[in-house]
Amino acid sequence: MPWYGSHSYLSEYIRKNNCRRILEIGVYTGENAESMVETAIEYAAVPQEVDYYGFDFFWNSSSDRVARKLEKLGCTFELYEGDTLETLPLAAASLPKMDLIFIDGGKSLREAMSDWQHSEPLLHDKTGVFVHNADFTGVRRMLDQVSRDRYQVEVFRAPSEGRVALIRRRRD
Repeated sequence: MPWYGSHSYLSEYIRKNNCRRILEIGVYTGENAESMVETAIEYAAVPQEVDYYGFDFFWNSSSDRVARKLEKLGCTFELYEGDTLETLPLAAASLPKMDLIFIDGGKSLREAMSDWQHSEPLLHDKTGVFVHNADFTGVRRMLDQVSRDRYQVEVFRAPSEGRVALIRRRRD
């Protein structure tokens, strides 16, 4: 399986937390979307109980191609094409709370901060937000600005990927 579909920590989180509502920022070719949805479907009564929301420019793969992959799985999905600096703020107002959010979008501080700020209102008490490429300066600076009073931020090294962060609401 290619590197972009090998985020085993996402599948593990989906299994442990019975995630059914997934948001991904940075869909790329849809391999990771397909993997996350397949894992979520394993625990859903029917595939239509799994909702996937994907944001990307879709330069590396058309949104139609990604849509075909998701249609085969039978989940409910929406794909948003364009720059998340524009598409995410518009869509976030009408999106439901998510069980899992995977941020793998732009690497600049401006992009990473925007992705986090517009994802934050979509969290419930058990939502896990995974932030890929925590080694990149902009992403690392965004993570440094996440409130440690409100959130627990755990940074770990994923095999063959570098550093990844998991952000969860504090429950203490």
